[in-house]
Amino acid sequence: MTDRMFRLDGKVAVVTGASQGIGAAIAQAFAEAGADLLLVARRHGALTEFADKLRAGTGRQVVTVVADVTAGDTPTLIAERARATWSGIDVLVNNAYSSGGVLGPVLDLEDTVWDDVLAANVIAPFRLCRELVPLMAGRSGSSVINVVSGSGFLPSPGIGAYGVSKAALWMLTRQLAGELAPDVRVNALCPGTVSPDGEPAHQAHVDLLSLVPMGRLGRPKEMAGAAVYLASSAASYTTGEVVFVNGGRPW
Repeated sequence: MTDRMFRLDGKVAVVTGASQGIGAAIAQAFAEAGADLLLVARRHGALTEFADKLRAGTGRQVVTVVADVTAGDTPTLIAERARATWSGIDVLVNNAYSSGGVLGPVLDLEDTVWDDVLAANVIAPFRLCRELVPLMAGRSGSSVINVVSGSGFLPSPGIGAYGVSKAALWMLTRQLAGELAPDVRVNALCPGTVSPDGEPAHQAHVDLLSLVPMGRLGRPKEMAGAAVYLASSAASYTTGEVVFVNGGRPW
């Protein structure tokens, strides 16, 4: 019985930012739990290669949409592809993001940095929810999972715009959880800093280790279990919540 609670058989999941890192790990775990997938990413080669690997390794149906989530027509493209392939969807994972690419004090940032992070981290998830939540109508156990950040809960030096945008995504999560209940659950997943093998990739990673009781960085696949939980019937009474998977770092 416990195993069945975490199965995703018969579900269709949309995952953005799915060609690498945490997005790919979530997609892999979903497929292994029985879900079919619609994967979204900007890089055609990487996305296609990963989708082929998933199909071969899990036997699940996997379709792709190569697109930037900030483009105005992307939600419509995803919805059209989902309708053409399935009767609806059950899970949306808003994982694609922008860091802004600029480090420094908030008041030194150009407007273009704010435009970039807000478009990718707030507006895009909102538009995707607006377009795709209607495809969840009449399907039992539907859910949205927004990938947030510890920087949205406590200020992080040098990445203020990113943190502000993730704080907004967390509030969007809570707002939608209240408005869409009881038909659709909406929760957030807050990963810690990750690297492919859990080892520091640069000095900034080394500097973080003293803040992490587990004494290492996370691996992308270690973030995926919480996403499976939030997508599954095991979380049937969980909405408007955030699950931290950060090695005990005190945000």
